[in-house]
Amino acid sequence: MSDIIVDPYATETQLVGVIPKSIINYYGLACSNYEVLMPPGVLKHLHRRGHWTDFMNYYQDIPNMIASPDYAGQNPKEPDSVELYKIMSDHVLLAIKLNPTTGLFLGSFYTLDNGTDKIDKRLRTGRIHPFSHF
Repeated sequence: MSDIIVDPYATETQLVGVIPKSIINYYGLACSNYEVLMPPGVLKHLHRRGHWTDFMNYYQDIPNMIASPDYAGQNPKEPDSVELYKIMSDHVLLAIKLNPTTGLFLGSFYTLDNGTDKIDKRLRTGRIHPFSHF
C-alpha cells in the first residue's frame, strides 16, 4: 500500500502516485521519473466536466490505482499519454499525460458508463491490455 495521500482540496501541485516503469517503457514515454503529479487546475477540470463526484468517491485510492491498474492503454489521439483502468465498484479511468517540461500528471479521472462493455471492446481492439501484459 502507498504512503501517498491525495488531498482533494489541494491548492498546490501534489504527488498522487508512481506509475509502473513497465507501462512507461511499453508506450515509449520520455520522462525522467515515474511520479504522477496533479496540478490544482485538474481539480477545476473535474468540477467543470462533471467528474467531481467520481473523484470524491475514489480519490483516496488513486495512488494504488496508478501503481497497480487492472488495465493500461493509450488513447490513439494522445500519443504522450497513458490510460489506466481500475475496476472498483465502478470502472475507473485515469488519464495520465506527459508534459515535456514538468513530467507526468493526472489529466483526468472519471468512471466509465457501461464500463464492462467499454473495457471488453478496448481489449478486443488492442487499445488496452491487462496489467500482466506489461
